[in-house]
Amino acid sequence: NFTSPSPSNDWKPGSDKYAASIFIQDQIINPHPRFGTLSANIRTRKGETVDINIPIFKDVDTKPPQYGVTYDPNFEGKPTLPIGAKEDCIYMDAMAFGMGCCCLQCTFQCKDIDEARLLYDQLANLSPIMMVLSASAPIFRGYLADIDVRWNVISCAVDDRTDEERGKIPLK
Repeated sequence: NFTSPSPSNDWKPGSDKYAASIFIQDQIINPHPRFGTLSANIRTRKGETVDINIPIFKDVDTKPPQYGVTYDPNFEGKPTLPIGAKEDCIYMDAMAFGMGCCCLQCTFQCKDIDEARLLYDQLANLSPIMMVLSASAPIFRGYLADIDVRWNVISCAVDDRTDEERGKIPLK
């Protein structure tokens, strides 16, 4: 055990109140009520856990990702994908995976709309460069990713859109 408090031995993946994750327990969520509530509200509105699928880096020695709370280095074959997981992707199912990424957020205050437009136009050119310079997220759940920025993980971690809103099923 490398966490404090240690994980509960009788924990069942997917059974927790807030995240309902197959990988992590709710006890890692900050104890302030807003964090657990936010995680539960996203899951409730969406109707399922968040689906974070990040392409895995494939080379000759890359084995398919394993799912669950244990890892078997001798596992051979094709694992059964959990609901929401995509093949050849690192699957994560909780807001904690995205919110666990370190980020720097800057808030700018402008004196009026003209200054805000000028700043927006300048940042539209600089933001992609800053994203590349700050790229530092190549590993998720112990697997090497085929991306190097955190943006997709963070945005998927808080995506509360329903299947209809994501275009998976027709709108009612």
